[in-house]
Amino acid sequence: MKDSKTRLAILGTMSDLHRQPISYDLACLRKVVVDLAPDLLCAEITLDNWEQEEFSRASFEVREALAPVIASTDIVLVPVAPTSEQYADFTPDSGWRQRLVRTFDRILRWGQIQADDVKNVNGMWFGAFCHTVCWLTEMIWTAKDRAAWEKQNEDLVENIVHAIQRDSGRRVLVVVQCQRLHRLIPLLHVYDDLFTMVAYQNL
Repeated sequence: MKDSKTRLAILGTMSDLHRQPISYDLACLRKVVVDLAPDLLCAEITLDNWEQEEFSRASFEVREALAPVIASTDIVLVPVAPTSEQYADFTPDSGWRQRLVRTFDRILRWGQIQADDVKNVNGMWFGAFCHTVCWLTEMIWTAKDRAAWEKQNEDLVENIVHAIQRDSGRRVLVVVQCQRLHRLIPLLHVYDDLFTMVAYQNL
């Protein structure tokens, strides 16, 4: 008898750094998704933008990698972003906060380049590094922006859960920028009764 429980994996990405000459480039991202061939691909784009094919506010990965993959395969994309704001949009407009956030952003990009490939970027050591840098960055944001970021991630998880509930028993790949991972994973674990969370390689 077929196991009816959904299998869910999360794939962390790195925005426009995928343009750089590293192993985890755009071609690699596309290949990973094609090779995994999930039934559902949850991506950072709003429903309205996806239906209108308005990709200008979508994440770089959606525009340059995921949308082309969806267009050429049977994978079903599920838009799960509740709003168009991305991590960088919460950077303070000016002053010392802005300068410090930009410093942490350079540190994060350095770490992403050192990680280099998809396995390392989605591995334990880079995960701890990214979590630390992102946590420090978020502490510099205004309280209003931190609350908005937290709410956006909570709503994003709700959208993922609704997709799973509508179509249970599927293989679901959630593709989000790595800055979200330390937020999403604990929120998703609340719903362990709905799915089995696995490493992306084991989807």
